[in-house]
Amino acid sequence: MGSKFPFYKICIVGDFGVGKTTLLHQYLERRFCQSVTSTIGSNFFVKRIKIPDVENLITLQIWDLAGQHRFKWVRQQFYKGAKGIVYVFDLTRKKTFDNLPNWKNEIENIIQNFSSILVGNKTDLIDNKKDYIEKVDSENLKQYLGACDYFEASAKSGSNVEDFFFKLITNMYKLFK
Repeated sequence: MGSKFPFYKICIVGDFGVGKTTLLHQYLERRFCQSVTSTIGSNFFVKRIKIPDVENLITLQIWDLAGQHRFKWVRQQFYKGAKGIVYVFDLTRKKTFDNLPNWKNEIENIIQNFSSILVGNKTDLIDNKKDYIEKVDSENLKQYLGACDYFEASAKSGSNVEDFFFKLITNMYKLFK
């Protein structure tokens, strides 16, 4: 039987510059931080939330992991104990999308039992179709990653940020209660 007070560790991952830190600020503080410094190693945040049909608050420990390749060996320690993964890519930078299978391999070398979600960030920057990652490609990647869903979001406007976190958290609760 699970804990009366559920606790879940979540890691938000993806290449440098995809907007992981700004998504977190939007989720935790409901504001866009124009100038954030690059995450060095990791940062973590705690949030307590209420979800329907669950009596007690759920405690989230959300780890923002540095996206630069040179931090790969440091990141591996932070995956331990994670029950949720947020895979993030920049909708206008295909390379960040193409690199997500590498993130999956890195994570699955450390943990196997987790829920994940795929997030295409920076919808506010899409002004022409040639820069945009097609939704069908994102759906295929979602399947490959084993993610519970795919969302397109904007850390700047806040669009879908609450929604994708809520979807991941409710999925984690169902899997790990």
